[in-house]
Amino acid sequence: MILKAFESPDFPRQKAEKINILKSRAIKVKEVLKNPEYETAWSVYPFNSGYFMCLKMKNVDAEELRVHMLDRYGIGIIAAGPYDIRIAFSCIEEPDIPELFQSLYRGARDLMK
Repeated sequence: MILKAFESPDFPRQKAEKINILKSRAIKVKEVLKNPEYETAWSVYPFNSGYFMCLKMKNVDAEELRVHMLDRYGIGIIAAGPYDIRIAFSCIEEPDIPELFQSLYRGARDLMK
């Protein structure tokens, strides 16, 4: 039962560990997104060490990019508006974060006219 997990003496340590993992991933995402190459494809909305972050695509339709990324790269993203995409960085292992955004950049470049 989920409520019993809160009673575990190990719960505070486990909770702190998971918070640190999410924080570390958010920091890595912010570091990777500083790549000036990406400025031609998107701008970054402010985000914290939560679960998701959003990008505003500059020259690509978000839904078209969503489908393209899934079909060509096997990467799932969420189209959150005509030019906005949402990425769940919380489920990406930290070493894989640079590859995720490089693939997203390639996908956006594929669609830029």
